[in-house]
Amino acid sequence: MRSIEKNRKQRPTAYLPISIKLVVKIALVVLGYCVWGTGFIWALVGLYLAYPFLRAIISMVAGFGVIIALLYFLFSFL
Repeated sequence: MRSIEKNRKQRPTAYLPISIKLVVKIALVVLGYCVWGTGFIWALVGLYLAYPFLRAIISMVAGFGVIIALLYFLFSFL
């Protein structure tokens, strides 16, 4: 029982309904909308929807780059 009370005293922010990280993201989106308009929102939506595909393509290109670099170094010393 004492450890539960001790944890509650040490972590007062653990029970907040919204995190600071989420507040910062919302503030940046609002700032971007104010500066660039609706194009900024559409760009964020497009990035959000295309993120898994972009991540896979970048990962594949990086893997091919490592394989090509390895083969280049292997064959350059023969």
